[in-house]
Amino acid sequence: MKLPNEKMLSLLIIFIVCVLGIIISFLSIALAIDVIIWLLTGSFDLTKLDILKTIKIGCIIGSFTGFVFVIARLLRLKGF
Repeated sequence: MKLPNEKMLSLLIIFIVCVLGIIISFLSIALAIDVIIWLLTGSFDLTKLDILKTIKIGCIIGSFTGFVFVIARLLRLKGF
């Protein structure tokens, strides 16, 4: 049987990993698209503003995903 602190720590780790995973995947997609555009047109224009916007979107979607995973684990749904 897990202690309550261990359970909360594992849920926090799941949430953080979900958020970071979504952010990294969104940044990878943005970089891949910009590299393809760079190869086609010859101009690489990945700005700091684009990166920050991608991180914001990743945070929002990642926190939603992490929240769903944590709730599913708390409700002991199968597969989570």
